[in-house]
Amino acid sequence: MKNSFYTVAVTVLLLMLLGCVATVPTPQVTVAPPPAVAIDRWADNHPKAASELGNWVKKHPQSAGKFFEWDGTHPDRSKMFVTWAITNPGEGIDVFVTQHPGWPYFYQLMENHRPAAQELINWSRRHPAAAEALMSHPRGLQWAGNHLYKTYWEMKGM
Repeated sequence: MKNSFYTVAVTVLLLMLLGCVATVPTPQVTVAPPPAVAIDRWADNHPKAASELGNWVKKHPQSAGKFFEWDGTHPDRSKMFVTWAITNPGEGIDVFVTQHPGWPYFYQLMENHRPAAQELINWSRRHPAAAEALMSHPRGLQWAGNHLYKTYWEMKGM
């Protein structure tokens, strides 16, 4: 009888200790997100990608102007376009068009500026970190057009 009393007492004590341990809050460790890099540092942080994007603008000034305009009016859609290009490396532009019905301005871009659109896709795939960094800023592509490449396209007649 004495043995069973000790067994019960030890069990109760253990349960009480475990209950106390279980109620002690675990410290929460929060990791702050990396600070956003200012958009005006984008070209400095991605010089090769910035140079290639500038060459794209020089080669397709009218198309670039249209893409800058589209990004200015539909930044969420242009970001989706660039993200899709990066995450679907084997897919052609027609797949994206099919997957996004109801985008009339984009359809017009594809109809009239397909070579430039394909080159923008290729650029995004060659420089995914730079493309994502630029598009992480709402209207980032438009900003680049107006601040980095404006002399290449603004006088070429949009």
